[in-house]
Amino acid sequence: MEKKISMVVDELLGIPYLHNGRSDQGLDCWGLIYLFFKKLGYTLPVNDGGIIPDNWYKVDPERYIKGLRSLGDELGYYENLQVLDIPYFRLYRQVVTHTAVMISEDEFLHVLIDKEVQIDTMKKRYWRRKYAGAIRLDI
Repeated sequence: MEKKISMVVDELLGIPYLHNGRSDQGLDCWGLIYLFFKKLGYTLPVNDGGIIPDNWYKVDPERYIKGLRSLGDELGYYENLQVLDIPYFRLYRQVVTHTAVMISEDEFLHVLIDKEVQIDTMKKRYWRRKYAGAIRLDI
């Protein structure tokens, strides 16, 4: 499985951010999670069934976290993260607006607005401060 994860990471690195993106042409952070697990052979929901406007986090601040919680078990401390866990972050005030996927015990794959898919680490103080929890999928 470790080799397959590494291959998928290599395929996804560098893909540009695209709001509502769900393909190699462009991804938002949920699109990255969706495509990452799809390439590993797992099926996750494409979205929550509704149109996702640019300002969703202002209109319905709980939308993202509600969707995440439906996928698996909620975790607390970032020290307990494992490969394939989905950490989530509060990048806008106290609203969960960002997710990633753990690819090692401290590295994660993610994409930010106006950036490309990249690897980052929970060792950075910034990400530890923004960390709000994680989901361990029922797979």
